[in-house]
Amino acid sequence: MTGIPHLARRSARPIALAMAVLLVVAVTWVAAALGGQPATAAAPEAAVAAEGSAAPITAPGGSLPVPDATLDQIGRGIDAWTINVEADQTDFVSATNLASLYFTRGRLTGVLDDYTRASAAIERAIAAYPQAPGARNLEALLALTTHDFAGALSIATDIYAADPSELQALATMGDAQLELGDYVAATATYDRLAAAQAGPAITARQAHLAAVQGRPDDARRLAADAYDDALAAGSEGTSLAWYAFLQGTLAFQDGGLDVSETAFRAALDAWPRSYPALAGLARTRAAQGATDEAIDLYRRAAAIVPQPVTIAALGDLYTLTGRPDEARQAYDEVRVIATLAAANRQVYDRALALFDANHGTDVDEAVSLAAAELDVRKDVYGWDAYAWALHAAGRDAEADDAMQHALALGTRDALLSYHGGMIASALGDTARARELLTDALTINPGFDPLQAQRARATLDALS
Repeated sequence: MTGIPHLARRSARPIALAMAVLLVVAVTWVAAALGGQPATAAAPEAAVAAEGSAAPITAPGGSLPVPDATLDQIGRGIDAWTINVEADQTDFVSATNLASLYFTRGRLTGVLDDYTRASAAIERAIAAYPQAPGARNLEALLALTTHDFAGALSIATDIYAADPSELQALATMGDAQLELGDYVAATATYDRLAAAQAGPAITARQAHLAAVQGRPDDARRLAADAYDDALAAGSEGTSLAWYAFLQGTLAFQDGGLDVSETAFRAALDAWPRSYPALAGLARTRAAQGATDEAIDLYRRAAAIVPQPVTIAALGDLYTLTGRPDEARQAYDEVRVIATLAAANRQVYDRALALFDANHGTDVDEAVSLAAAELDVRKDVYGWDAYAWALHAAGRDAEADDAMQHALALGTRDALLSYHGGMIASALGDTARARELLTDALTINPGFDPLQAQRARATLDALS
């Protein structure tokens, strides 16, 4: 058995480190951007040559440039490159590096304003040199991160069509297709990517796709391979943490709580401030019955980055432990965050739709949010969110139709089975409701402390 549980080291495939990114004049960037001494802008021809077709591909969901960079170092790099950009409006090299730093800080901290700053720097770089593939690739990655998946696909497709050696663009194409629910296209894109450049960043993408397509054994194996290969290649810090996080997430989805716990702890060993790993570990420990530890972990994650999903989960644990005032405060915070993040609301639309549906706070808004996202993002979990919102609004016949789309690929996820079972129960389809609710509690009895409690109560009533 490979992956996190045994921290196995295997022979590395011919890979490039996943956390390196398509930066303009990459060698000088590492020394200069974090050291506060910007390099002199290179000529356009030199920058294009520096990128080349062998540029390594980012891990999906990974942050950008240097795994060991501290936030202070990134801040100093931003200050330094800003001086260059302000001194020369045509300095597309400095503008691209500035954008990559803002993008990375946004990934590490969850501060959405940094994406706006990154976008402005990208626009400046492209205005100065429209053919710069580094800036265009970064533009596509930023669109993907801010959930403009159609935009990311369009930009990346244009880049790849102009130069098929731009494998980062091909990777972004596949990631966007996956999020848009075009799984046939995503499969073909990832196969093409794997044939061109093997490595953990590609294997991780294939793991995610396998999980969605209802191939949990393949998903677990591929996620373990991605982690092992990244580790063997010397990956560390935020890069290695991301691969461990992926393995933990897929293990939890499939009910492998021991693997999930070990993986999330490995992610935190690699990067102690990984708020996704803290939240993932909290979710796992809650499923294992360690409620007090889960509350502490959720608090720590929220203190680093107050994500709506994290705070809502914390509120649910407060509810279950008889602390209604703290639960109410947590739920109120979810709404405050949504208001403050209005400029990038699309990043949180699905989470807010599920929050409203779970808690019955504004079911009409839940339906509106889920429907609006489904218009542009027809993936399995988009259909699931829409179905669950419709169910909360009492529109169960429509919810059942949407849920069939969510379950069509056989994705093994307790949450999907739970939603399908509750909708079937509301429609009086007792046999199907029992089957799906039993499946949810068999896969992962603690998939969500509050919802699992409701699943058991409904199943008892049906019996």
